Amino acid sequence: MWQISTAKLKDAHFAVFPEELPERIIKACCPPDGIVLDPFAGSGTTGKVSREMGRKSILIEINPEYVEIIKKRCKIHTKPLSSFVLC
Repeated sequence: MWQISTAKLKDAHFAVFPEELPERIIKACCPPDGIVLDPFAGSGTTGKVSREMGRKSILIEINPEYVEIIKKRCKIHTKPLSSFVLC
């Protein structure tokens, strides 16, 4: 069992989880040259953390409002491919 504090995000997303959660999982499961897949990207926490850890990621999010949050958090300045965001 992991004890991890909850997280908050100023942007409007209801299910933000702490960066420590994807960080632990990425460290355990994704090699340095690997690619992280998040099929329910939400606010982009997994993409942000994977980018900070030097991994690439593929994020899938159907809600265009959340895609804008992801682009901001992951510092992406290009237009995403529909509902897919590459970090």
